[in-house]
Amino acid sequence: MGKINDKSLHLNQHGLIVEKIWQEIPNHFPCISLDAAIVMPNHFHGILTILDNSISERSNHLSKTKNIREKRPRLGQVVAYFKYQSTKIININRDMIGVKLWQRSYYEHIIRSEASLNRLRQYILSNPEKWQLDQLHPENPSKW
Repeated sequence: MGKINDKSLHLNQHGLIVEKIWQEIPNHFPCISLDAAIVMPNHFHGILTILDNSISERSNHLSKTKNIREKRPRLGQVVAYFKYQSTKIININRDMIGVKLWQRSYYEHIIRSEASLNRLRQYILSNPEKWQLDQLHPENPSKW
């Protein structure tokens, strides 16, 4: 989805698509708030928040749909939407309909403190600087 040169990330068109789909998640799921995220050459890191129902009720009130509570999505639904939409558009662009782009599962972690949130934000944003040491780097022998 891109390359890292001199610890700087350079996304290709597929990486830009992934980044765009990530940014559009709150348009599809209004009770989702996005935080730090980065598209890496062969994986993605992102933090999102599933907001409480009171925020959803306010958005429903504003859209004049009274007495309907917006159902909070499960994390798996949000991740599935993100993977499906990015795969669909990338596969159309490379004329490879139906080809898998993402691995089947994903790693999730509940962030329980401000300190943990800040540590994870820093990890995500500094990920390109540590690419050569990353276990997901294709040339890293510790992966195999």
